[in-house]
Amino acid sequence: MTSGWTGRAGQRARTTVDRMVAADPGLTRWHLAWRATLAVACVAVAEHWVGSAAGLPALVAMLLGGMIAMNGAFLLAGRPRLDAVLTALGMPFVAFAGVLLAVLVDGHLLASRLGFVVLTVVAVYVRRFGIRGLNYGLLGWFAYMFGTFSRVRPDQLLPLSLVFLSAVAILVILMAGVAYQRPRTQLGAALRAFDLRIAAVARACADLLTEPSAKNARELHARRFYVLEAALIAEGHLASPAAAEADHAYRLRTGLLATELAVEELATATIALADSGGLPEPVLSASTATLHALAVRDLDRAREHARELDGRGLSESDGLPLASLADAADRLCDALRPHTGPRHATDDDSPTPAFEPGVQLIAGNLPGSAGTAADALEAGPRWLRLSLNSRQCVQAGLASLLTLLCALPVSPVRFYWAMLACLIVLTGTATSGETLVKGAHRVLGTALGAVAAIVAVHLTRGHDTLVVTVMAVCVFLAVYFFRVAYGILAFSITTLMGLLYNALGEFTDTLILTRLEETAVGAGVAALIAVLILPVHNRNTTAAARDAFVRDLVDLVREVRDKTAGRGCGTDLLMSARRLDARMHQLALATHPWGGAALAGIDTAPVARRLASYSAITVRAKALATAAAMEPKPVPDLDLVAPLTMPLRRLTGDYTLRIDTPYAPLRRPPAPLPRCGRARTLRVLADDLAGALDGLRAGGDMTTWIPSSQTVVAGPRQR
Repeated sequence: MTSGWTGRAGQRARTTVDRMVAADPGLTRWHLAWRATLAVACVAVAEHWVGSAAGLPALVAMLLGGMIAMNGAFLLAGRPRLDAVLTALGMPFVAFAGVLLAVLVDGHLLASRLGFVVLTVVAVYVRRFGIRGLNYGLLGWFAYMFGTFSRVRPDQLLPLSLVFLSAVAILVILMAGVAYQRPRTQLGAALRAFDLRIAAVARACADLLTEPSAKNARELHARRFYVLEAALIAEGHLASPAAAEADHAYRLRTGLLATELAVEELATATIALADSGGLPEPVLSASTATLHALAVRDLDRAREHARELDGRGLSESDGLPLASLADAADRLCDALRPHTGPRHATDDDSPTPAFEPGVQLIAGNLPGSAGTAADALEAGPRWLRLSLNSRQCVQAGLASLLTLLCALPVSPVRFYWAMLACLIVLTGTATSGETLVKGAHRVLGTALGAVAAIVAVHLTRGHDTLVVTVMAVCVFLAVYFFRVAYGILAFSITTLMGLLYNALGEFTDTLILTRLEETAVGAGVAALIAVLILPVHNRNTTAAARDAFVRDLVDLVREVRDKTAGRGCGTDLLMSARRLDARMHQLALATHPWGGAALAGIDTAPVARRLASYSAITVRAKALATAAAMEPKPVPDLDLVAPLTMPLRRLTGDYTLRIDTPYAPLRRPPAPLPRCGRARTLRVLADDLAGALDGLRAGGDMTTWIPSSQTVVAGPRQR
């Protein structure tokens, strides 16, 4: 009995770990959360002694050190060791500048309050310098806030500098040494997440065959998209030479693309079988057995069941998808063996060129919507063509000033909570929709956290070990979920603040409710300003994302045309295919802003309908590019102009668009299907892409209801 219980417990533990790995490709959030928790704990313990030795209140030193540790964990995440050390060197100076400003304006009430407004604008402005600027700005703001409410005296500046220096030293030792995040480990975790998400697709396929329904079909669509997301994250990690050498990176990219295409064929065949109606029981049983075997990565058993799929006695509409399902399962088994592919093609024996990824990660995560929002502004009216950062600075100045005026009547002492909420809601968002969502999550999370804080304070009173444990859990949850569920961060931080104020002897139920009121004021004002003053609307961002997708699609088709004609020897079609994947991800972010970075709820009916056609185009374009990339020689009898020119013209609205050479005739009769096997395969893939493009126009474009930004179809990219 004990053995059985142990086995079940072990299985549950493995399942839990697999789900965590699948939900966090590269384990970026996991590593960041436990490293931040470790850093905050170690720094807090050290500052208890440093602060006491320097003549500072121990709790004040611990709070300031913890602030440095929390901010530094985000700032140093994903950086090489030397870069992390150099970046950390600026942290003590930024923190000291914030506290020094608080000391200089102490005693001048108006100047002290307006300091929050000025620093809010500065914190938003320095975002233009990337992650380093963003975190430096927040650090300076937090240091000013702590210096203001702690009433730091001039004679305490030197002891505080010792606190800052010691905190940064401990942080560097942890983040760049003891708890360094190795690129090869991140890549391995990303590939593991890719495999687990493929297993989720196989399970979703089995569920759809067993119970055909619109809900299961949308679930399958979402699972397919999550595979693309994991592949993009793995692609980004391949950019680091420490993660994979160039030739190995090219092999991995090829293998990942082949696996994705097999998964897409599997899903497409499953959908066709589910739409065909009831299948005979033996066929249904063999199909689901094949899918379940793929889900648990039992590849030999999956092959055996796939061979049992017999379409004899079925109609052509059922037999063809069944054969496609069997073929896709067989190809997926081949692709899942190792993530390898052929060597990167070069014209001679020269060294493999440096690997260029199709997407650049930001601290281990895929880019947000800021780049697309900036593109949307470029297409706007000339008189409103401020940069995204300039608009946000204007919004930050107005929102922080209005927040100050509204927050002071609520609490002249705790008004900085409203200022903090205003800053945080405006930070890390690019569109008005994202700001609204983040503001709502901030208020909701704070409301629930207020209740949790009251309960936690009463339950942990007199139990110091339990208090410290709950604090550590709050830090971990806040960091782990901040990108995917911002409300949990607000909930955790509010609970943590309740415990801290209880340690200071200032906690009351009224105090925590005041925090909720101030948070609602700050978040509400920030959201209102983001919507009314120089807004970046989601509909414009969606149009810009769609235009960028179309431009890259046209570029990819041109590159395929040049490659098959023998003119694109230096073209990396697989990288261009990955760039199209990245554009697809940006389009999903713009279409579904309320889903957050994790795109939660992408399986809802409206979002699934909008993205389905673009997903189909992406898959078929990748299939065409991959097949062309694998051709070692030109295919002179292949004609891509006839099937693809008019669909692309209709998609772009540019009826002068050409994908062939400038000297080709304007009108040409449709070419017959080639007899040659290679050319025939590529032509069939081109026809499939043309069908997907026509399907998008027939099914309705997600951007037909919004003002179309000017779609400028660029020429081939310069490399």
